[in-house]
Amino acid sequence: MNPIPMLLACLWSLAIPNVVSADPITFIHREYPEEHRFIFYAVLEGVYEEGFSEETVSTLLGEKGTEHFVIGCPICEPAYDALHAYRDAPKFTSKKVSQKGFGTGLSDEERALVSGTVEDRRKFIRTLVSRWIEARFSLLKLPEDREKALRESLRKMSEKGTALLENFKKGGNGDLLSKVYADWEFCPSCSGATLHGPAAAER
Repeated sequence: MNPIPMLLACLWSLAIPNVVSADPITFIHREYPEEHRFIFYAVLEGVYEEGFSEETVSTLLGEKGTEHFVIGCPICEPAYDALHAYRDAPKFTSKKVSQKGFGTGLSDEERALVSGTVEDRRKFIRTLVSRWIEARFSLLKLPEDREKALRESLRKMSEKGTALLENFKKGGNGDLLSKVYADWEFCPSCSGATLHGPAAAER
């Protein structure tokens, strides 16, 4: 039996209330910070604008959720949720076409990356997150001080995500996650969102 799905199921179960409990269920509303929403909307808008297929997005999400994203990473979480929301959203209402998104999808080069190795896909996700983050900054045209503060917040979030990855690789959360993240050289979402590390060298 593959232990990875079991681990993820256990992690998810921590957030699921006991349905047989006699106690009333209390739903807690989570307040998401501006930075979280910024990343979520950047990715969601980006994937809609480019018109990725559901199959492409499913591949980027991965079967287990840990192929391209770091568990608990403050940048991976909104990026993953945005892709998940897009994939599961209905297609546009039209009698003539069956379409989701506004663009034409992947280029031939991008399609090769998606169908390539897991490392190819991680690098591609880094590129996508970078592209979509910068597009949202351009769209919002924030005052210089606000943009600077937001970029600094993203940098700090990236440091947290990278620290989580390194902790997983060193076995800080057990051998199972150590094996999952053993071959990771960087966090795609963190690197893409901040333009630091491997992403900066390629720009």
